[in-house]
Amino acid sequence: MAEARGAVRVGALCLTGGDGEGRAAFARAVAAVGRQGGRADDEVRVLPSGGDAASAVLAEVRALGPGRILTTGADQGPADPDGSHEAAALAVFRAVEAYHRESGRPVFVDCRVLDPRATDGSGTRPRYRFPANWLVRGNDGRLSAYLPTAGAVLRWTERVDGGWTGPELLDVPGLLPALTVAQGPDGYVRLVGLRRTERGDGTVATEIVCATQYQTGRPLSPWHELGNPHRAEPERGRFVALPVAAFDDDGTVHVFVRNDEHTVNTRHQGDDGVWSPWRHLRGAKTADEMVAMRAPDGTAELFARLRDAPGVARWSRTAKNAWAEDLSPNVHAYPGTLAAAPEAGALRYTYAETGELCQWQWGAYGPTALHGPDVAARVGGMTGVDLDGWLCTVLASTDRRGCCLIGFHVEGRHDSGVWWTATDQWCLVPPAVAPDRHGRVTVAALDGSARLTTTRRAEGERGLMLEPWDFSGTH
Repeated sequence: MAEARGAVRVGALCLTGGDGEGRAAFARAVAAVGRQGGRADDEVRVLPSGGDAASAVLAEVRALGPGRILTTGADQGPADPDGSHEAAALAVFRAVEAYHRESGRPVFVDCRVLDPRATDGSGTRPRYRFPANWLVRGNDGRLSAYLPTAGAVLRWTERVDGGWTGPELLDVPGLLPALTVAQGPDGYVRLVGLRRTERGDGTVATEIVCATQYQTGRPLSPWHELGNPHRAEPERGRFVALPVAAFDDDGTVHVFVRNDEHTVNTRHQGDDGVWSPWRHLRGAKTADEMVAMRAPDGTAELFARLRDAPGVARWSRTAKNAWAEDLSPNVHAYPGTLAAAPEAGALRYTYAETGELCQWQWGAYGPTALHGPDVAARVGGMTGVDLDGWLCTVLASTDRRGCCLIGFHVEGRHDSGVWWTATDQWCLVPPAVAPDRHGRVTVAALDGSARLTTTRRAEGERGLMLEPWDFSGTH
């Protein structure tokens, strides 16, 4: 699928011809693309029996030059009884890795799984979410952007003159197109993902892996295997969700993962570099949507959307360093919208019952509405922005057209109103926001060709006036 602001071009390649229901669904999708002003092939191209699926996908990618590919998700278990979904996903992964090596151009892979309860009408949901805070400032003040694709992490690095280099393809063979980006109190950036390895005996191992970015633009540390809560049962370990991570104030990093039973496991690394064993946090069944963040008391905590009921579960540490579950947070989040707010102990999400953007603060009974436009994605943000003498929080998301939205409110007074500004910058993934070396608000997005583009707060202007979007130094 090739995408650009205001237009979508879609090509489809299938391993089999499918059934009548599948062909009807494809016809509906083609019609929907047409109504939105895009272009789509009227017919599905079916791979000839016995053909090389990865080569066929690679040829399609070369011809279309997409910014993003939608495919089925690998490792779907009972939802994929004949293995066709997994075969399609693996063909896409191999094709994208080959395309990266020969062209250097980034292509993002969006794995989808069937979900008849999906409220957007697609009948699917993402297998993995893109990282929320994919733009971070290093200890030298320069910004870096990190996004995942099949078999690699894509990294853009700010130059001293404010331009950008990248994307660099940081090869991680077997890395699934999923990544968590977490920055510790020491300024180092921890990348956490899932790596899939086919063993010689025909089994598949899925390992949680992590690497550290110590200095901006320098090579990553080696990727370290954290194993899997189901290490003794690798077949079950294939079905874990994307891990998330958060730091305590003392620098201890905690990694959380939804296991095959839809409960949570965690392990941590102390300042001595030693990792603890996996610990099972018994409690409610969770969905794949988890947010790890720092609580107001400086310790890490976890929020997870419940699988079988509205609401979220919260896990926090007790005085005896045990994990306690709390089901009291009154948070009913629309799937895919749960995110950590930049304020300590706060969540932002779209309220499932009304579609309103809300904020829930630690210790509050219920949420507060952030009245504004029809926000269509998770909301990122940063605090401590001086706007005409007022300390403010800046927000970034996308609207229903896929274009970037920027908002701000007085810090700590989100209940008093949010001022929103719509832009015409179409976003391939939800935008990210961070301060540059001078403390200026910087918003990063990807256009339809997966090119990094940024805008910053205009100097010498009142309010939150932004400079024109800039593609400098990227390709």
